[in-house]
Amino acid sequence: MVNFDIKFYMKGIENNSLNKDASVADILAQLNKLLGLIKTHWRPMVIYPVILGLLGLGVGLFLNNDKKKAEFIIAAEEEGASGMDGLLAQFGLDIGGSNPGGVFEGESLVRLFQIRSLIERSLLTEVNYHGKKLLLADLVWRDMKSAKASEFRLVKFKKVRSEQSSITDSALYLAYKHVIKEILVVDRPDKKQSFVTVSCSHRDGEVAILLSETMITTVTDYYIETLTKKARHNLNVLKLEADSVQRVLNKNLQNNAVISDMNLNPLMQKARVTQNRSMIDLQISISLYGEIIKNLKLAEISLRKQTPLIQVIERPNYPLENVGFKWWQFLLMGLGAGAALGGYMIYLTKLKNRIS
Repeated sequence: MVNFDIKFYMKGIENNSLNKDASVADILAQLNKLLGLIKTHWRPMVIYPVILGLLGLGVGLFLNNDKKKAEFIIAAEEEGASGMDGLLAQFGLDIGGSNPGGVFEGESLVRLFQIRSLIERSLLTEVNYHGKKLLLADLVWRDMKSAKASEFRLVKFKKVRSEQSSITDSALYLAYKHVIKEILVVDRPDKKQSFVTVSCSHRDGEVAILLSETMITTVTDYYIETLTKKARHNLNVLKLEADSVQRVLNKNLQNNAVISDMNLNPLMQKARVTQNRSMIDLQISISLYGEIIKNLKLAEISLRKQTPLIQVIERPNYPLENVGFKWWQFLLMGLGAGAALGGYMIYLTKLKNRIS
């Protein structure tokens, strides 16, 4: 009895092994069976793909998600103290760093491109669009859903922020949110490198390029007007002091020349007091002017070292990269989902028939 069960079990294993190694004839038989099943239940395989295909087509035409991507690669300067900086520091001379405070280092640069004030400043920048002077805000706003709302029909953006109405300010805020969510992407792919990608995606490739360029320019200008503010102020103060000391030096030179032209008796020392005082004032003026000129040159070097920050490594060229799904891709996804749903409904029908 036990031997019979073992033989029966081994025979079942052999049959299963033979079933696994299906021949071409077996595969064709299964396909014919599947086609016959589809012919019998053709309605779900037609109705569901048509419905979901039309739905996908409608979604594709409504969203119009086909966009052009303009990607810039920029490099943020991150340099430490050089050998010349160390040498000057030994003599008590400090010309400052190229990135004081480290504000534009690492991920802070990526975050800087997402600040609301800088994006809104970029949107209110006038650009040359197909030969016309337009604000970027107008180009972005016209493709937004909010632009069709009745409360925003009188929106008119202006370069000067204070001249805008409260409704226009609200529209500008919505444009900023739209740029953050749908258009602008800033990333630092490699944390060990200083390369940053700034890309904008828009239906109009020209708008994508203009917005990317303006954002980079705005961030660069923001660096110049903030991080170099102290160095520029010091430079202006030193220029004023140099001009003032130079006027005093010229006056002392003139007084010393006038006194030297007098025929003074060399035996009368009292008469030479004024001449000696003039010489002392002249020497002091020369020494003071020399120190101010040295500090002025150091201030100029410090300002030049802090000013370069962002350099464009690569610019986008036409044709731009297409991103997003096209209308026919939505149609294919709808047809595929409909076919899958139709097959599942046929399976449920066959399973129900077997149970009953």
